[in-house]
Amino acid sequence: MNKKHSDFFFEYYEKCRIPDSFSEVFYTQEEKIWRNSNYQEVKNLSLVNSVMFVPQYINPRVNNDLFNVKKITQFFKGYAILLDEFKSIDEYLKYRFKKNAKSIRKRIKRLELSFPISYHFYFGEISEKDYHFFMDTLKKMIINRFKERNDISQNLLNWEHYQKIFFDLINDKKASLFVIKNEEEPICVSISNHFNGKMFSSVSSYDIDFAKFSMGSIEIYKKLEWCIENSHNTYEFGMGDLSYKREWSNNIYNFEYQIIYPKKSIIAKIKATVEYIKVNLKESVYKLAYVRYKKWKTKRKKSIPFHPSYNVHSIEEIADYKSLSKIDYNLKSHSFLRKPVFDFLYSNMENVINVEVFELSKQEKSYLIIGQSNKQKIIFD
Repeated sequence: MNKKHSDFFFEYYEKCRIPDSFSEVFYTQEEKIWRNSNYQEVKNLSLVNSVMFVPQYINPRVNNDLFNVKKITQFFKGYAILLDEFKSIDEYLKYRFKKNAKSIRKRIKRLELSFPISYHFYFGEISEKDYHFFMDTLKKMIINRFKERNDISQNLLNWEHYQKIFFDLINDKKASLFVIKNEEEPICVSISNHFNGKMFSSVSSYDIDFAKFSMGSIEIYKKLEWCIENSHNTYEFGMGDLSYKREWSNNIYNFEYQIIYPKKSIIAKIKATVEYIKVNLKESVYKLAYVRYKKWKTKRKKSIPFHPSYNVHSIEEIADYKSLSKIDYNLKSHSFLRKPVFDFLYSNMENVINVEVFELSKQEKSYLIIGQSNKQKIIFD
């Protein structure tokens, strides 16, 4: 009697298939059944199937006359947004955020007030040129964000795999690529998997110069809006306890480890019992080890500023600033000025087209940011 290990969540969302262990899945919120076209009952009668990360809201089924299932609740929780009851993104915001719903919409308006913003979904068609450009941009964004956090990105460790698979998945409507642009400059890029009307947010990042504008929230808002308009009833964040997932999710669920074995085989029953004990022990040890690891990591971890620090000084009037040296902060040599300028735009509700930057003193490392209605002096440490 052979034993087979599989990852339900990985197969379901990345491979866009129901794992071979199950004859069908029942979606509890929709009350719909999807048959597994790859299911081979005869093959499964010779296996003990050990399946991890089965989401609670997806109920996979086996033939109960032939198989027994042992279940273990896993340590990690999953986070998702179920959209069946909502006809628009505004309905969901009012339900989830109540009085704070307006603050989410204000973030979008603030970004669009300051920059010429456009939103682009690639689902079913993308050129190789665009694909590689956006993927390279996304990789750079992730590198910068994790440098700032002084952390290691698991996505970067798997980057070659992502680079290889997503082009075909996007063109087959099994994945999508979402981009927010400032004119022609991508400032947020996100890749998602799609299966059976469900979107899984797989890899996302944004230009950290725009951090003040809450790019992560804007990305989620726009993708939820797309889901509702395109008959997708679930937006899946996956596992990992992060504050933004708790903030947005209306379905925090458990993952299950399921061990499936044929009823009539004594050998299968013994193997399944041994596997059940091993998995239970691993989950218990992992829970203890993970909690301690997180505490240790929190104490040890110190963020490393990606941007040079500076102090802001308000000014009333300044004469003859036009005689000062004007700086193009979009040049690579002056890119350290982008974040202060963008923070200025956010705080003062100015448009980028009306902003100029002047150098006050090279020795003092001081600059003037002049907008249509506001002005600011900054001095770098």
